Amino acid sequence: MQNQLIKNVEKRKWITSRTLVVGVDIGCQFNAVALMKGDGEVLGAPVRVYNSRKGFMYFMELVEGARRRHELGQVVVGMEPTGHYWRKLAYFAKDRGFEVRFVRTTALKHQRELDESSSAKSDARDALTIGNLVREGKYLDTLVEEGVFRELRTLGKTRERLLRYYSGTLQVLGAVLDDYFPELKDVFFSMESKGLWAVLERFPFPEDVLRTDPAVLEEVIGKATRHRCKAREKALAIIERARDSVGLTGVSGTERLRVRMYVEELRRMWSKLLEIEQEMKRLAAEVPCAKWLCSIPGTGMLSVAAFLGELGDPARFDHYKRIVKFAGLDPVEQDSGLRVGGKRISKKGRYVLRKFIFYMTMRAVHHSSYFKGEYERRLATTNRRGRTLAKREALCAISIKLIKVVFALLRDGRVFSEKPPALLGQVA
Repeated sequence: MQNQLIKNVEKRKWITSRTLVVGVDIGCQFNAVALMKGDGEVLGAPVRVYNSRKGFMYFMELVEGARRRHELGQVVVGMEPTGHYWRKLAYFAKDRGFEVRFVRTTALKHQRELDESSSAKSDARDALTIGNLVREGKYLDTLVEEGVFRELRTLGKTRERLLRYYSGTLQVLGAVLDDYFPELKDVFFSMESKGLWAVLERFPFPEDVLRTDPAVLEEVIGKATRHRCKAREKALAIIERARDSVGLTGVSGTERLRVRMYVEELRRMWSKLLEIEQEMKRLAAEVPCAKWLCSIPGTGMLSVAAFLGELGDPARFDHYKRIVKFAGLDPVEQDSGLRVGGKRISKKGRYVLRKFIFYMTMRAVHHSSYFKGEYERRLATTNRRGRTLAKREALCAISIKLIKVVFALLRDGRVFSEKPPALLGQVA
């Protein structure tokens, strides 16, 4: 808490009386814009700026005119990152040399109620509130990224969105199998099995399997899978289960069409995911610090690419705690009076970054003796309520430890070692 207050003071010092603060409430068709000085003096009533070339030129004239009239210096544009609508104006302002900062949605709501003792809102009121939040240093550390980090984040978000569609399609296809051929799931290890997809393309229902020659079924499975030696075994198992299937009968042409479309969609999304991942690995290889992160046991180039895309330029983080908070892994206390509550992570950060840090942590615990030892030590300790740490709590603690290690590697420009640098020097 004290560190956060100190940090807010530093942010406020950056905003001087000669700073022009521009609060923007982002909208789909137009944005509400409010201008004020760094000392809080409001410069006129909020105005509308449309999301068009003419509107953006008007925005420039508005800002530059206010800066000349009041003899102000730097311009700081604050906004709430609403959906995807903020990108156009944010990059336009950044290209013109303005500083762009973001505020949280929750901070905007709470500040609005503090200022006016009411939850009533309007675009103009929100623009003024955003300007005040920025002026008081209550903005996020997130910056508008450029170059390879912007490309990595764009690809990472596209991959996450495609993964959601992919998982949803798998679930729907699994539901169809539960109705018509539930026993087929027992033969294949996963719904993502390429052998299963090949069977569903040709013989999706029990009646299709029973009309098929076992040699044909074996050939279809053998071509689709890497373990051709087990193709005959799987083919015979499918036929046996088709005879005893309890699935629905009377399959219509609509169901056949549906299964074929789902399988085609899965194949298409799988190929696109591979294409995106290859491009992410290629871009990450261009970042000098990627090789240092890849030296952590169990960490591959794809994880590094997603991590750097969400983190952005590591040079702007001067302490590992900034990364912890940026990812939403900072512990939050739940105490009141004599009651000592548990701690949980805030989750007020970038979800994809937190997700890949967790994946990197699990792999590091499995592959690294250093992280495995730290994990086992955490499991043997107790939390603030005197209870032994659960596995999930220990993994969250090791995630923060991993961030410390990552920060040290990026700061010192070195690869990971199971032994601390001081001990390495003694051994040498």
